[in-house]
Amino acid sequence: MARLKIDNKRCDIALLVDAEAGERGTSGHFTPERSSVEAYLLEVLRAQGLNVTVLPFDAAVEPVIAGLRALKPRLVFNLTECVDGDRSQDAAIAGLLDLLQIPYTGTGLSGLRLARDKALSKHIVADLGVAVPRHFVIPPRGPIRNPRVPYPLIVKPQFGDGSDEVRGNSLVKNERELVQRVRVLRKRVAAPLICEEFIEGCDLYVALLGSAPEVMPAVELVIGRKGRGAPEFASYKLKNDGAYRTRWRVRWRVAKLSRNLQRDVESASRAIFHALKLRDYGRVDYRLTPDGRLVFLEANANPDLHPHAMGNNVCFAGVTYVDALRRIITAAESRARDKKRK
Repeated sequence: MARLKIDNKRCDIALLVDAEAGERGTSGHFTPERSSVEAYLLEVLRAQGLNVTVLPFDAAVEPVIAGLRALKPRLVFNLTECVDGDRSQDAAIAGLLDLLQIPYTGTGLSGLRLARDKALSKHIVADLGVAVPRHFVIPPRGPIRNPRVPYPLIVKPQFGDGSDEVRGNSLVKNERELVQRVRVLRKRVAAPLICEEFIEGCDLYVALLGSAPEVMPAVELVIGRKGRGAPEFASYKLKNDGAYRTRWRVRWRVAKLSRNLQRDVESASRAIFHALKLRDYGRVDYRLTPDGRLVFLEANANPDLHPHAMGNNVCFAGVTYVDALRRIITAAESRARDKKRK
């Protein structure tokens, strides 16, 4: 790892990013890819008069520790999602920051583990009285059995992220299709798979901000074009292929909910945020059935902070991009101050 370029001025924020998010130049400065969330966030923070240094996370760890000790940042803005491409290791990065006793934004080690486990998080949320899909887990090896959960089912990695391995054929309608899909995934994913009841309805995304937290207006996924081959759920392709979204007229908009349903969304989301130990910001994903039933799908402890995620400023509907970042930082700083007082 090249030597870190350190500015003389005290570092306000160390922007900790995945090594794949950019490259280091001959000057020693690490530059995020243009138009990436890292680049947008860096620009906005610096525009607020903050001295920000970008530090890529290295699996070797020692260069990261040396860089953080040299910088002595007031706060780490943690944008990491993986270690050497392994997204299941994001909690280890939070654990390292805890060991170094450096304040950082976002969810800590325990919350990252709870949110990532799609089966365990459903059990926790069900205990809150919030509806969850019926589901079961299939191990990486051994028999493929469905313990009488009704079809159709969505099959995906239990510890996946960002709709990894969620495709059109992830929706299976019978035992034959289940066996076929599991066998395909076992060749690519050496981890358990979760098979969950497919809930008819639309996807709702609810962002939360702050330590209280404030529940932002729910955002609805709209698939404007119907017909054979139309997407029925948010697959990896839908989230990452702009041409595909254009073809099916996919967009996100603030959902129009009844007062009672809005109240249910707020109370459920706030309870889930605390039960899964999320911090500073997060997102809870639901399915809203045609008869108005709210069903929890999963929680995202580190949702995409790109200003154009789900459309311009739609994910954190109701606040500007600058305000959202400011509130995340304020929540992290407040937690650090409270910890010092104890």
